[in-house]
This record gives sequence, structure tokens and C-alpha cells, in this order.
Amino acid sequence: MNPTRRFKPFWRWEALLFAVVLVAAMAASLVARPEWPVVGPIVSVLLLAVAIAAALALIVPLLRRTGRDSENSRHDLGGDQVVPFPGLRDEPTRVRVVESERRQTSIEAAVALSREVRAVLTPDASRWLGRELRVAVDLVDDRGGVHRAGFVPHDLDAQVDALLKQLPAGQVAEVTVTVVGRARPFTVDLQL
Repeated sequence: MNPTRRFKPFWRWEALLFAVVLVAAMAASLVARPEWPVVGPIVSVLLLAVAIAAALALIVPLLRRTGRDSENSRHDLGGDQVVPFPGLRDEPTRVRVVESERRQTSIEAAVALSREVRAVLTPDASRWLGRELRVAVDLVDDRGGVHRAGFVPHDLDAQVDALLKQLPAGQVAEVTVTVVGRARPFTVDLQL
């Protein structure tokens, strides 16, 4: 089965924004030549304005209280109503969270700060500098802090995303989670 893959638009992709900042700044320095007394400075200022706009597009979402970072990570549940995930089938299926090997510190923090680890699903998440949009598994500690544990497997991603899109705004789907292991390497299993 070849699941449908979803991607960020290019204008939201942080790698492209980094490249725009770099190229526009370099081009601005090249066109500011003494041989072009009027055109050079005008084009240089316009290119610098483009570079600043792209840099702001990278930085401003991080500074906003409700803003998400490039991975669409949650900082906390922020007043969202937690509802149980409706499930993919009548009988819950146990699946392993993928890319949890990259998130060992985050998983360890969630386990250390929790008596019982909970997990919520976050749609439209990605890896840092990645374009592919996936459903992320975020562990929630007892204080409400959120820690990224990995992603739903590719073969179930489209189905889970479709169910999450049906939830009303302000609701977050909670799933049953098991963190396997007492020390690194941790693995995380879900019941979907």
C-alpha cells in the first residue's frame, strides 16, 4: 500500500527561507557596486528587504505565545480539550512509534516528569528542515509539558490524519501509550 504523502508548501519550508536569506544577502552585496551609482543601491536595499522578510518569517512564529516551531511542536496543551482518539478499527491495534530513536532525551524527560505518561496526536508535524507532513506522537507530562516522541507509522498516517481532521477546533486526541524500557533506548507503543 502506497499511502498519500503530504508536504509543506515551499513558502513555509524553513530550508527555503534560510536559502532566501542567504542568497538575497549575498546578491545585495554584489549589486552595490560603484559602477551602478543609482540602480545598485536601490536593488541592494530591495534585496536586503527580501532577506529581512524571510528572516522574520523564520523567527516570528517562535516568539508568538501560540506559535509553533518548524516541526509544529506543541509547547503545552494550552486549554485544548483532550478527547479520546476514536480508533482506526473496532479492536485497538498496537503500533510502534517511528523515529523514537531520535527523540530519546524528550522521551526520558516525559517519563521522569510523569507518574503515568499520556500521549496526544499532533497533525501536520514534520522533522526539523523536513517538508513531509506527518502525524506526531507527543507525550504529555504531569505538569502539562509536551515532549515529541516520534511519528505514527507511514502506512497509518493518512488514516489517522483523516480522523484528526474531523475533530472540532480546540480538541486534541489522546491515545493509550506505553513507553518500553527503563533506560535508553526507549521505544514507544500506541494503541490506535
